[in-house]
Order: sequence, then C-alpha cells, then structure tokens
Amino acid sequence: MFSRILLATDFSEHSEQAYPWAAQLAASNGGTVVLVNVLEGDLVANAPLFAGYMQTDALDLGRYREEFEKAAQTALDAAAEKIRALGADVETHLVQGKRASETLVQAAEDLDCGVIVISTHGRGGLAKFLLGSTAEKVVRTAQRPVFTIHLGDPGPGDDA
Repeated sequence: MFSRILLATDFSEHSEQAYPWAAQLAASNGGTVVLVNVLEGDLVANAPLFAGYMQTDALDLGRYREEFEKAAQTALDAAAEKIRALGADVETHLVQGKRASETLVQAAEDLDCGVIVISTHGRGGLAKFLLGSTAEKVVRTAQRPVFTIHLGDPGPGDDA
C-alpha cells in the first residue's frame, strides 16, 4: 500500500519518536523510509541543532553554509542508521526551502511518497499561535495521508 514513506526529521527527541512508526510501515509494506530533513533559509537559526557535528572554525562566514550542510548530512546519516537498526530500508534527502511545511509536502510529491510520517511538538496556546505548527500545516496542505506522532505516544506493538 505504502511503498515509499516520507519521514520528516529535525533530529529532535520528538521527531525520533516517529522513527519506529515509519520503520514499521515500511516493513509491513515491503517499502522504504524516505528520510527527509529540511534546511530552511535561515541557517543561523538552526545552528544549535548541528553544533555537535560542526567543526569549531565553521563560523567563518565563507565556509558557514558548506559546513552547515555537511553537518546536516552527517546528522541525517546518523538518523538513517537508527532507522536501519529498526529493520527498514532507508534513503536520505537533505532538501532546502523557505518553509519546512511547504518543502515537506513538495518533497513527498517529488519523491513519490504515498504517506508522510511526522512528529508533533505538542505546542499549544500562544506558542502554537506565534510559532505555527509544521505538522499542522503539512496535514492541512498535503495531497496524501499524513500520520502524526506525539511525544509519549506508544510505539508500534506497544500496549496502549
């Protein structure tokens, strides 16, 4: 049914909660997890996510973008290994765009994925209003099913 499962990751604990679900979908359908990370236009805002993967001299503005992309790819490869350890085939894609939600929806189309798996950060109230929700925007705009996972949801096979 779903031979290509787009799994969105920002490498956070929240997004890792979705890894077993995507791996299970892939395994039960003989499919592949298509692991996607979006590099948004503002690389400076995302720098803390990759600090552990970057060289200390990477803040040289001439090398910043190149080092940032290398660090993001390294983090993406590490995430792919976690999913492979769950028994799924994985391909990785580092894509760039202005807004993660729009970029993920477009990537699902471009990469011929039948379903999108994405975690929610569980923000509510004012934080959600001010920051928006990537997962919510993906759910509203995607032309394919979207499977959302919340931090703390049981994993596949866990008793609910």
